Parts: sequence; C-alpha cells; structure tokens
Amino acid sequence: MIAHRSISFSGMALAASLLAAQHANAQELIFGSWTPAREYQNAQVMPDLFKTIEKETNGQIKWKLVPGGQLADGKTTFTAVKDGLIQGGLAVPTYVPNTVPALFIIYSTVIVGHNDVIATSAAAMETVYFNCPDCLDEVRKLNAVPLGGWTTPAYVLACREPVKSLADLKGKRVRATGGNAEMFKLAGAVPVGATLVEAVSLLQRGGLDCQHGIADWLRTFGYADFAKYVTDAPLGITGPAIGMFLNRDTWNKFTPEQKRLHMKQAAWMSAKMMIGNFIISEEQGLQTVIKDKGVQMIKPDADFEKVTSEYKKGERARNIEVGKNFGLKDPGAIIDAYEKNVEKWRKLSGTVGRDIDKLADLLDKEIYSKVDLSKL
Repeated sequence: MIAHRSISFSGMALAASLLAAQHANAQELIFGSWTPAREYQNAQVMPDLFKTIEKETNGQIKWKLVPGGQLADGKTTFTAVKDGLIQGGLAVPTYVPNTVPALFIIYSTVIVGHNDVIATSAAAMETVYFNCPDCLDEVRKLNAVPLGGWTTPAYVLACREPVKSLADLKGKRVRATGGNAEMFKLAGAVPVGATLVEAVSLLQRGGLDCQHGIADWLRTFGYADFAKYVTDAPLGITGPAIGMFLNRDTWNKFTPEQKRLHMKQAAWMSAKMMIGNFIISEEQGLQTVIKDKGVQMIKPDADFEKVTSEYKKGERARNIEVGKNFGLKDPGAIIDAYEKNVEKWRKLSGTVGRDIDKLADLLDKEIYSKVDLSKL
C-alpha cells in the first residue's frame, strides 16, 4: 500500500513538472490594436480567434488583446511589430504608403459599380499572396508576416452639414487617404490624411467637414455624434487592411502546425469581418445611428455620381505613376491581377450567403491553404 502511494505521488510530481515546463515554454503574445475596444474586430473577432489558438495549441500560444492604441497607433503599428514591441496588430497600408508601396497600390485601386465586399476582400488577399511578390517582399523587410485581411464595403460620405451635390462638396475638408484622397481632390474637396481615430476629434473641433468611410464607423468610432448627414451614394470599395500583421521572429518560432493553425484562423478572421462586420453589423449600425443619433440619409443629385466616375477615368495611370515613383517595377501588373481576381471572386461570393463558416472554408480552400508557409 505504501509502495503504491509512493508511485502515485511520483507520477503526480512528474505530471506537475511537465505542466510547469509546458507553462514555462508557452508563448504569451501581444496583439496591439489601435482601434477602439468596441470596434468589431476587437469585440467580436479576435477574442474568439485567440481562444481557439490557445485551445488548439494546448496553451502553448496565448494571445492578449490590447485595444485602443495603448501601444501603437495606426501609423506606428508597422514599426512596433517590426521591433517586437507588439507581436501582432492591424495594419492599414494607406497610412505608410512609402513603406509598403505595393500594398498601397492595391489599396488605392478603388472598386466601383458594386458592393461585393466578399469578392473584393478575397481578391485583395489572393493578389497579395500569389500575384504580388513585391507585397510579400516589403512585408518581409518589415520583419513581419501578413495573415488575413479584408477590404471594406463601399464607403459613404458622412458630414456635419448636408452634402447632396458636387457644388456642396467643393471646399469641404474630407478625411480621405490613398486613391480616395485623389478622388475628392478632383471633385473639388480638400482631402485630409487623418487616421480613423484622429478623425473623431477633428470632426468635433470642426477641423473636418466630412468623414469618408463605412456606415458602421458612425457607431463604433462615434462619428455620428458630429456627422449627422450621410450622402446616400456608394463611393467605392477600398483596401485591404492586413488583419493580423505578425512579427516574423515570432512566426519563425512557431511549429509548422502552429503556423498552419494561424493561417487557417486568418481565413476565419477574414470571413467573420466580411460577413459579420461589413454586411450584418454595417446594416445594423446604420439603423442604430439613424434611430439613436438622429443621423439623416441625404439623397444626392444626379451629378454626384461624377465623384467616382471622373476619378476612375484616370485612376490606373495615376496609380501606375505613383507606384513607379515609389520604386515598383510593374505596378500595372498588380492592379490588373487585383481587378481580375475581383471578377473571379464575384462568381464565388454568392455561393456562401451569410454563412461565416462556409466562407471561411472557401477562403481556406481557395487561398489560405495554398500559401507556402515556408516562403511566406
């Protein structure tokens, strides 16, 4: 009996020792998000994603979300990830165009004529992974790895005063970046290159007349407190944002299985954002600010469509010139690949409806599972 108890205690001690060693070897990583805590990615997506990763790795990888720009803002996220201050973050290329010019060229190719956010999001990431070596090279130089991403749905204009015509738009200070900045410049407005967070105080102080972005940002960023008039006209789809801009040193410490898990979760993260945020929450958010904040939808005059139509006439030539000035050898090839992929994904996007898991599986099958992780 004594001998049996001795063996039992010995086994327990060994198990405890193994658990302690496992805990000591666990990677505790920081995802620093510069968007507010209530923003959809922070509130609805990353917590579930991180729980899945911790569970699937038996606690070997634990991610902690730090939202609200406590560690880095939209611009400094790139260097914070590069230097390992944070191990992951949300990266928006338009804030640092000279640092990631190839990604910026995709971002500046505004898609008009439809509002298929699934098609544009999937096409953007397929282009990044398979048709844009320069995209991967510039991310590699930043000591990072791009995991997942998305475009937005079509942007709208939310203003402090009603804007229903080109005449109303002239002289208005509009938060706009990338190709959108050029679009508003051509329309006679004054583009202001503020981040999404900076736009809040600028609208409050009168430093901005309008915010150009998706309807749900009226709620999540609080723009509806100051911008009460939404011009009911789609102004093009832009992106991608890289949903999980991951420190490369951290990535290289992952096992092949852990890398594959993160890539598969990147597909789910992207699907959740596309459908959960940019379709379902987008609809709900607009109705909420109309009801609770007194936001009004303004029907534009017929001439307002010239905002996008006139811009698109010269967009390709302008983007190619910008890309070459940034040192890209063939920016036109990146643009062509993206637009071709958009048309491919428009044929696929309708097959998933609003089923997030079905879209995640499709993204994984068509894109994420095909990425050569050893060369990423």
